[in-house]
Amino acid sequence: MKESMRKILVPVDFSSASNKAFLYAREMVSCWDGELHLIHVLDTDFLSGAVHITIEPLDESVAKWEKRAADKLKAIYHDEDGPALSGEIHIRKGKPHEEILKLADELEVSMIVLGSHGRIGLERAIFGSVAERVTRLCKTPVLIIK
Repeated sequence: MKESMRKILVPVDFSSASNKAFLYAREMVSCWDGELHLIHVLDTDFLSGAVHITIEPLDESVAKWEKRAADKLKAIYHDEDGPALSGEIHIRKGKPHEEILKLADELEVSMIVLGSHGRIGLERAIFGSVAERVTRLCKTPVLIIK
């Protein structure tokens, strides 16, 4: 089992659910001496709608969002309470489930560990479920943390 769990990818949206997923994955890679990769996806569909509200050019909004996301990911990744980790942080733009799956293929990860918000009904219909899409379309094992 140890050799098969060399690379784990954790999608991070800075929610408590993704934080729990990160903690699980961090523990797994520290036990197996593996690599932990974090990804945050800037949802361009969401950003293009938000730009009209902020009255900022889209490029400036995206650049600010990328910088904030990168800073937050670095803080999570290099948390003093956890073990030293091997791996990288990744920031992508696009549809979250598509970018997660692309990176998983590029890195040839062993597993994706992601948090689920547990949305149901209308809220799920409006926002969709990244966890559900990743699980349905992914070629590698997916561990969902509620």
